[in-house]
Amino acid sequence: MKGILLAVLGGVFITLQSTANAVIGDQIGTWQAAALTQGTGFAAAMLIVWLTGDLSWKNLKQVKLQYRFGGALAAFIIFSNITAFHHNGAAVTVSAMLIAQILATLGMEKAGWFGNLELRLRTPQWIGIMLMITGILCLSF
Repeated sequence: MKGILLAVLGGVFITLQSTANAVIGDQIGTWQAAALTQGTGFAAAMLIVWLTGDLSWKNLKQVKLQYRFGGALAAFIIFSNITAFHHNGAAVTVSAMLIAQILATLGMEKAGWFGNLELRLRTPQWIGIMLMITGILCLSF
């Protein structure tokens, strides 16, 4: 249950952040908004690490190099999100992002990436994906 609650909170926070980023992007520019967002996010995360006394960041050497740059993807995520908000509005952008995340995740799990067990999609899962795509098309037109 805790995982579901955190996922829901994450979804709410992504939507709030996306809306704020779109406004910031209008005022100072899209890449500048990405830099500001990442900078404040870094500061907030480091403050939480410091306040909790968590020293596990010292294990960074154990993380493979290619995974250390995962945060750099956030700059492109923020840029594309801000640009999409300006073109599509909030509902369509968030819906399209969620469907893209689901499809990418399903593809990675199906391929067995990152040590995940290979996923076997059945008819109900495909129907669910098609219903989500239909929903986004309904929001778009």
